[in-house]
Amino acid sequence: MGSPGKHILFVVENCSVPDDQRVWKEAKAVKDMGFEVSIVSPKDSKKDNEKFVNIDGIEIHRYKQVVLGTGFVSYIVEYINYLLRTFFLVLSINFKKKIHVFHSANPPDLFFLIFIFYKPFGAKYIFDVHDLFVNTFESKYAERKSLTKKLFIGILNLTEELNLLLTDYIVVTNQSYKEYLIEKYKINPDKIFIVRNAPELDNRLEIPADETLKNGKSNLLVFFGMMGEDDGVDVILKACSYLISDKKFSDFYCCLIGPDNIERSPFIGELKKLHKELNLTENVKFTGYLSWSQIHAYLNTAQIGLSPDLYTLQNNISTMIKIMEYMSHGLPILSFDLKENKYSAGDAAVYCDSYNYKEFAEKIMFMLSDKKLLSEKANEGLNRYKNTFNWENSKINLVNLYNKLY
Repeated sequence: MGSPGKHILFVVENCSVPDDQRVWKEAKAVKDMGFEVSIVSPKDSKKDNEKFVNIDGIEIHRYKQVVLGTGFVSYIVEYINYLLRTFFLVLSINFKKKIHVFHSANPPDLFFLIFIFYKPFGAKYIFDVHDLFVNTFESKYAERKSLTKKLFIGILNLTEELNLLLTDYIVVTNQSYKEYLIEKYKINPDKIFIVRNAPELDNRLEIPADETLKNGKSNLLVFFGMMGEDDGVDVILKACSYLISDKKFSDFYCCLIGPDNIERSPFIGELKKLHKELNLTENVKFTGYLSWSQIHAYLNTAQIGLSPDLYTLQNNISTMIKIMEYMSHGLPILSFDLKENKYSAGDAAVYCDSYNYKEFAEKIMFMLSDKKLLSEKANEGLNRYKNTFNWENSKINLVNLYNKLY
């Protein structure tokens, strides 16, 4: 159990809390151990927009996020804003109640610049690796070759290394991340705890399906997640267009569930432009934010859950939370052939080998034509969720970490 009086501060930059389900579930787990818990996160323009709120005894402090769109300049403005605002929020929180542990979620890997002011006073540092920051940058700009890129990657590597050197413990989402950090930085494996992304065991399956969500079509396809440059939503749009124009198949409705504001999805403008250019209004819908009960209804109604992330160095070794969400609803999955996707979904998914939107489209038709296949994939996903990939199992390592810390 937690040490009475110890105050844990979770800090996150790229998503508001409690909308960031990983940070929120971690915070609740630590709170349940007996620790005092606070969180610093950005506001969102559509939800989680109060400056301060107390939920279930957890204090959440939020600041205004500044996002201009995609590109290097936008990132610089965003990071300077969050560092300054987080610095002063942390100062205020620590003044009221001493912070004993900084539990920092990336990206980016810059919260250590705030933590170093508290380390001399005995504060401990847990670095929670949501994404491998250097790997993400290298994946995004893999085709570019320039001295500037090499210099910037060198700075990112130094930042990542300094961050890891300052940590007391490191949390990662899967074995691939752990192996990456051990190989690259020779970190003691005992310092790294795997806490997988996973949904909670709850009543989600009891929420009834809603046939009206299909908009008059026989088949409902869903995507649930972020809509950034590397999330593959453009693949879905191109695949849907190909189904309609080339395969003459239009008996489907595809719903893209996720944030449609620039703070959370800087790429959303380009996606909506492509949606309009491909004339997909009758078959594809951006739903924007939905409540969890609405999300569960969509996932309980759909025939296929889409995971269109293309191969990159980062995507290949990252755990996609949408895979876990699909399995928790008994929703058959269509994914590209990525290492961690195959580890997570196993036989609950059908995989595309070519990383091509045309094959993605053809696999959609193949799956919809085989009800037995869909049933088998659904049952496999539910079994994996109920027996292995759920938060009750995932949080065991988080609890072990904090028991080791105190």
